[in-house]
Amino acid sequence: MTPVYNAEKYLRKTIDSVINQTIGFENIEYLLIDDCSTDSSRDILFKEGNV
Repeated sequence: MTPVYNAEKYLRKTIDSVINQTIGFENIEYLLIDDCSTDSSRDILFKEGNV
């Protein structure tokens, strides 16, 4: 689980880090929770929502 608040600068790197874990992404349930960000974090989450 990753809380997100105005994290657009780091969000893609964070998501990629979880996806590339050696355990295999298919074995991971990954939740990203937006806390009313005022930058484009929410847009990034919606775009990446179906990874």
